[in-house]
Amino acid sequence: MEEFNSSLVTFNISSTPDHPSTASWVSIRLVPAVVLSICFLLGVPGNIAVIILKPNWQHLSSLSQSLMLNLAISDLICLLPLPLWIHTFVKGWTLGLVACKLLAYLMYCSLYSSLLTVTVLSVQRYLQVVHLQKIFDRVGKRRFLVLLWLVTMILSIPALVVRHVIKDQHGTDCTSSTLPNPSRWA
Repeated sequence: MEEFNSSLVTFNISSTPDHPSTASWVSIRLVPAVVLSICFLLGVPGNIAVIILKPNWQHLSSLSQSLMLNLAISDLICLLPLPLWIHTFVKGWTLGLVACKLLAYLMYCSLYSSLLTVTVLSVQRYLQVVHLQKIFDRVGKRRFLVLLWLVTMILSIPALVVRHVIKDQHGTDCTSSTLPNPSRWA
């Protein structure tokens, strides 16, 4: 048993600061890339199918249908850039500062849009079932969705400010940096 433990120790000692050990590379880089790949492979066709087929939406109100469609679209906005993020996990950031900021902005727009859409859908369904009110249908669903996306874009603006391409001894990353340290920015 002691010989087995000593062989594991020698395996992990072989890493250097420039080249991390195989075990740490797998856990830090490869596992997130595999998980994101699975999300991409399942999510993109699934959301496209929801948009095209619109399953069992006949019994929903027109606003609920629009919100479900909005949710599928916002999920696609998040899922389509995943191959770029997967490449980043494996190779490091190579696309520059503008792409870093824009992709982060799209990611946050998608996140806020999904959260706001699910929240509005929940409130709308609650009011419709419990209070038998169709309050959101009176507002105009197009204006309401435009307002939702406008709020989403405004909430996502900090991603444009705090995202930077940072170079360090481990490589180049597109990451959030709120501390002003211009020497680390690319």
